[in-house]
Amino acid sequence: MGSFPSWFRAAPLVRRQASVFAVGRRVYVASVGDGLTHVALTDDAGADARTHLTDGTEVEILAWRPRKFDGTRYRVRVTREGFEGWLAGENLRSTPVAISAPLEPPAATESVPRAMDPGDTGRRFGQRAG
Repeated sequence: MGSFPSWFRAAPLVRRQASVFAVGRRVYVASVGDGLTHVALTDDAGADARTHLTDGTEVEILAWRPRKFDGTRYRVRVTREGFEGWLAGENLRSTPVAISAPLEPPAATESVPRAMDPGDTGRRFGQRAG
């Protein structure tokens, strides 16, 4: 049986690029998933700190902690109430409201998407006459 050449390497897995936030920056809480409207702050050990933040709450980043598998965690302070705790990077965004995904273009209703010009010869671009 044949094998792949020794120089062949599989393509790396595509990962979604996570946002990176600087210490001192003000950002907003982003609830992820379906139906979740709040995010829980955690303490240093990762236990629920009994403080839940709603989507869009403004927080200030105090520190960050990189994690290999769990993603980066950020130490945040709620700007209005002063609560502090840790949040996952996926629970933060830079805009006050979530930006929705772009809408798909409407489906074509005609079999020929372009209008025919009265002087059009019916040839495709690059097709010779004759």
